[in-house]
Amino acid sequence: MHILTRIGRTIFAIGMIALGFLSIIVKDFIVGRPPLSAGGFTMNPALSYFAASALIIAALLIILQKKIRTAAFFIALLILVFSLSRHTLAGFADWLNTYKCLALAGGALIIGTSFSGDTSKNIFTWAGRIALAVFFIAGGYAHFKFADFVVSFTPEYIPLRNFWAYFCGVCLIAGGIGILIPKTVRLAALLSGIMIGGWFVLLHVPRFISNVNDASDRMGLLESFTFAGIFFVLAGMFSKKNNGAQ
Repeated sequence: MHILTRIGRTIFAIGMIALGFLSIIVKDFIVGRPPLSAGGFTMNPALSYFAASALIIAALLIILQKKIRTAAFFIALLILVFSLSRHTLAGFADWLNTYKCLALAGGALIIGTSFSGDTSKNIFTWAGRIALAVFFIAGGYAHFKFADFVVSFTPEYIPLRNFWAYFCGVCLIAGGIGILIPKTVRLAALLSGIMIGGWFVLLHVPRFISNVNDASDRMGLLESFTFAGIFFVLAGMFSKKNNGAQ
């Protein structure tokens, strides 16, 4: 097993456990940021507790290396049933979070297939890569469409905030395209993981510390952490040193 794959799985699982506990606290399954009410449907707190508890247990199984593939695929199913369905009922009004929701489910599929020998041709690996690519390209587009917000979201201690807003948008689009190309998937995934890890440390941690009660900043902290893990797993899966014995 490649070390990046091992590290990435653990990061992903910890992120999902944290999202599960946060879902219990707010009494809603919030992985993928589904709308509070969609098509007349509002998540029942009891159902939220069940889904969040199942998420935590599945993530713990990944850490403990017990039924890992089943646990990862089950996490993808939870996200699709309890989050993506609500985005669908809302008519994909929050399009960027819809793509994020799909990417988290796709990331779970990648975690599950990282235990297979030939990952490059696995249909679930491809589905996960496509989901991540769509979200990254959409996120890059959002950096240009909502540039003023991105700049205001960036801490003031970071210089050249306008430049970084557009530069990161380009990187997101390049990363999304890169993980779809066989010859560049490893490098694109590795650099994307490093980039998101950098955002976690330089952007999301300071914002969370400055206002721990902000729901969006809490989610951003956990989501960036989780996505970094997904991309590290993907980079490890396509490493030349990965001999398939996972």
